[in-house]
Amino acid sequence: MNFSRKLITNTSYPRRVVVERIGKAIRYSLSSSKTRGHQICRPAQHIHIVKIMDDVIRLIPNLQLSHVHIKDWKSVGEKVTHLIVGGHEKLQVIADFDFTLTKFHTNGMRKLSCHGVVENYSKLPQHFKVKSREMFNKYYPIEIDQNISVEEKIPLMIEWYDGAHELLENSNLFKCDFACMVKENPIEFRDGTLQFMKDLNGSSIPILVFSAGVGDVIDEALLANNLTQDNVKVISNYMTFNAEGKLVKFTGKLIHMYNKNESSVPHSSTYFQDLSHRHNVILMGDSLGDLQMSKGVEPPSTILTIGFLNDKIEERLEKYKEEFDIVLVDDQTMNIPDSILRSVLATN
Repeated sequence: MNFSRKLITNTSYPRRVVVERIGKAIRYSLSSSKTRGHQICRPAQHIHIVKIMDDVIRLIPNLQLSHVHIKDWKSVGEKVTHLIVGGHEKLQVIADFDFTLTKFHTNGMRKLSCHGVVENYSKLPQHFKVKSREMFNKYYPIEIDQNISVEEKIPLMIEWYDGAHELLENSNLFKCDFACMVKENPIEFRDGTLQFMKDLNGSSIPILVFSAGVGDVIDEALLANNLTQDNVKVISNYMTFNAEGKLVKFTGKLIHMYNKNESSVPHSSTYFQDLSHRHNVILMGDSLGDLQMSKGVEPPSTILTIGFLNDKIEERLEKYKEEFDIVLVDDQTMNIPDSILRSVLATN
């Protein structure tokens, strides 16, 4: 059900009152949608979903911006209410890294992913860069093609990752090189990401960075921005090095964009079990595969999903709206997730 946006300018209602209103409207909407005989009370349902939309916008005004797409306001209203009522002690965040915590472009200039940072390292020979670019040009269009099923994509994505990792393993790199390459080609975080993560740390809210990229690059990028805090956990593709610090190989199970779930969490990890009391989740990603990252969160849980749609927007918008609760189109900031987080923190 689609509703046209109307500008909400009066956001001065007490937060407690607005949260209570959303809850009442949701309950009324659910009851009015039940059949009475063979009829469904659609007018009443419509009116109360509009009220939910208005009240959610009063809490989080940024949600009415034109680049923000929400297909199911009732569901988003219910989830936002649960997050706010639960407060920071019940919340955890799960986020992809490349082009989710980081920018996709700046003024139209494409930014680098973890693999891109490695590929552009000046120490690597030209043939490495040529081969990396060939693989990207072959496999990336497949990754984002909506006409190819996930089942068909998975073996091709594994082929891509295996090829990229083998290329790296034969590149004569050392552990110290990863700090150098991040310094040489700094990863640019979305505007507001650093403050967002500092706010999480200040409230002891854990964030799991779940990435199919290169964990060693992510660690260096976090370190360079003073984000290696106790509340930050990274699950990604990591390397092993010999006694001289030379790269030997990637270790552990391969993580690609379609297996980012509990099956990729190391067996020795009790991450999700340790956070079983934090059953409210803000999940952020830029790929449909990122929606699997919360598999492992202990039920019952409320998971608010935020999708950053960065590329091939017209072709993919409707699918993203079907799958993500909130879709942000060409947004290079962390403003919307930060607004939601602040709504949660304001209750404490």
